Amino acid sequence: MDGEMKIRLEQIAEGNDEVILRYREMTPQITALLHYLDRTGTMLVGKQDGQQVVLHPRDVIYLESVDGITYLYTPDEVYSSGESLTAAQEKYSEEGYFRCSKSMVMNIYHIDRLQSLSGNRIDAEMSNGEHVIISRHYAKELRRILKGGKR
Repeated sequence: MDGEMKIRLEQIAEGNDEVILRYREMTPQITALLHYLDRTGTMLVGKQDGQQVVLHPRDVIYLESVDGITYLYTPDEVYSSGESLTAAQEKYSEEGYFRCSKSMVMNIYHIDRLQSLSGNRIDAEMSNGEHVIISRHYAKELRRILKGGKR
């Protein structure tokens, strides 16, 4: 029995989900579990045709909210998501997520070209060829970030 890992699952009726790893020494098996658990927190879940798909935040070009539904745009597909724009911006800011309008969060690492527009707005051409207009309200922050300023 010594050396075997026990797994205990406990369903709770309320409160937050919690994972506790108890170990005597950091083994490769424990390390692998930690890497898996850490990675799952940084993934987005999208739905398409009734199927759930796990996406890495760096693969998402932008998120858009339309009629209360958030859509994730990748180079080839569009997925619906339960993720709110505010939550995505906060969780994935290190992945380049930037709020560019009231209804959109873009991944600045997918910007191919920028063009200044009248009214202090910016036209961003994304890696999928789409044009995203960054409103005056958000343009100043984007310019600061692109110049190397901290958030």
